[in-house]
This record gives sequence, structure tokens and C-alpha cells, in this order.
Amino acid sequence: MINRVFKPILELLPENNRWERIWKLAQVDFQKRYYGNRLGLFWALLNPLFQLGVYYIVFTNVFSVSIPYFALYMFIGLLFWMFFSEATTKSIQTLINYRYLIENIQFNKIDLFLSSTLSSFMGFAFNLAVFFVIALSLGPPVTLNFLYFPLFVVNIFLLALAFGLLLSTLNIYLKDIHHVWDMVTLLGIWLAPVFYSEDLFEKKLGFLMYANPFAGIIINVRKTVLYGQAPDFLLCFYNFAFAILLLVLCNLLFRRFSHKAIEKL
Repeated sequence: MINRVFKPILELLPENNRWERIWKLAQVDFQKRYYGNRLGLFWALLNPLFQLGVYYIVFTNVFSVSIPYFALYMFIGLLFWMFFSEATTKSIQTLINYRYLIENIQFNKIDLFLSSTLSSFMGFAFNLAVFFVIALSLGPPVTLNFLYFPLFVVNIFLLALAFGLLLSTLNIYLKDIHHVWDMVTLLGIWLAPVFYSEDLFEKKLGFLMYANPFAGIIINVRKTVLYGQAPDFLLCFYNFAFAILLLVLCNLLFRRFSHKAIEKL
């Protein structure tokens, strides 16, 4: 399915193009995760749907949360967070998983992280398509502000890529980093307004609005997709600036220390 969507674009690329190689690596990685499973790609959707069902029951029946379009409110937050969590966690092992390529082929190691993040993005894109099918049937307002939505998708992709480079670099020297990151992602989902209202988040954890860039991304996503509002442009600018600056710094850090990867891994 994913391949059919992107095939026309790939046919426009010249043979041996760098981006075509990145795509092929991502495609192989994506297919390996779902090939042979009876439900195939739908496993990428079942996990967020299962979590959505559990959290929805808890928050509506135990905590009596009253937020417009609450199921969609949580669903879009979970999808963005799960993409970020999966992409960054996978990146920790990227140099190890592709060691055979690093040892035998001369190419830009950054391409491995682009393909790894792109592989996670494929499942994310499929889930977003399902989300919008459901959203259109439930009736949130559709306005021109929806056109801002791709910006936030690019933003979360850049953020995931930046953290992936950072974590993989740290993993060269700190083998326990994946355990630390598991705890960070567990904490991170509760330090962003994924399950509770943005008003409550701003009131109780407002100081994290700029400390946790994911919070700003998901707030603007909901403004444009669920409520038909214009995004908070200051927050949008900050989140993009944060992601780009972090990506530049992590890229420099990775280039500085990645040459030690083979001897350390």
C-alpha cells in the first residue's frame, strides 16, 4: 500500500539517487516489521486504537473528562507521540542494526537515520489517514487552517530525527541509554497535553510549554485539525526553531563522534 502511494514519486528520481536509497532502506525496514503477520500493516493501527480505547474508558468514566471530540483529541495526540517515541527508540540501535553496511560501504551515515525515521513515518502516515477518515465522519469543522497541518508533521519528523541522532551518539558510549529513554518517554507523554485539556496543562504545567516542544506541536495540531482555529504562530515558530537548531547541533555531534561507532559497538 505504502509503496503504491510513493511509486510515482520514486519513478521521477534518477537511478542510484541518494533519496531512492534512503527510501529503499526505509521500505525494507518497514516491510520486515509487518511481513508475514496475518494482519500486516493493520498492526500499526491496532496498538494506538487499543491504547485509545483504554484511556478513553478511564478518562471518561473515572475522571469524567469533558473535552469536545475527546476520542479524536486523544487519538491525534497518541499518534504523534507514538511516532516520536517509536522513531527515537529505533534510532538508538540504528548503528548496530546497520553495522554491516557501515563496515562495507562508504556512504553518509545520516542516511541510515533518515531511512529509520521514514520507516516509522510510514506507519504514522497510514494511521493519520485512518484518523482523518474517522474525523470527517464525526464532524469537526474543516477550515482553511487545516492547511497548516503538514507543517506540524514536518516539525515532529525533524524533532524525532534530531533526538534519534543524539540518542544513537550517546549509545556509542552509554549502553544503558535505551533504559533511560524508556523512562523519559513514559514521563514525557504525561508532561504534554495528550490526555488532559490544554487549559489544565497551561494552568498546572505551563512552564513546560517551551521546555517540552512536543506540547506546542500537539496543541497547534488540535487547533487546526479539530477546532478549525489558526495555530499559535509564536509557538509554531519556536517549535520549528527548536527542532532545526537541535537537529543541526545533534548532526554536528554525531559527525564528531560517529567515527568511533565501529570500535565501540
